[in-house]
Amino acid sequence: MKRFAVYCLIPALAAACATSPVALTDAKPVPTDRVFAFGQPIDGPSGQLVVVRDQGAFGAACPIAVYVDGVVAAHFRTSETLTLHLAPGPHVIGAGPSGGGMCSWSNEAAHRREIAHTVQAGTQAKMRLSITQQGLYQITPTGF
Repeated sequence: MKRFAVYCLIPALAAACATSPVALTDAKPVPTDRVFAFGQPIDGPSGQLVVVRDQGAFGAACPIAVYVDGVVAAHFRTSETLTLHLAPGPHVIGAGPSGGGMCSWSNEAAHRREIAHTVQAGTQAKMRLSITQQGLYQITPTGF
């Protein structure tokens, strides 16, 4: 009977650690004290990049830093969103560890994941932040 209970418990624990997407309507805004750049409209042509972090237990204790062209834009906690205002053209959007203690890494840049994104004036794109069960940071386009 104990063996059966253990086999039933493992999938339940794994499911509890998984993250899942958050609809923009359900996400909370990133507080202004954790927004460092790109959070305000800019003069001239611009596009918007809406970033939302998944909900779930895995990695929930640690904020995720979002970068635009190597500049820290904000630190996200679970179920938070922020609209970034960017100049049109190509940008490198990154996500990686942020914080101290158990949330820090000896070489933060080595754990950062980056993707290319081209901003078009007058448009809005959406990206999702998550941490895999292997502890890898992800930033991906999303339809949520």
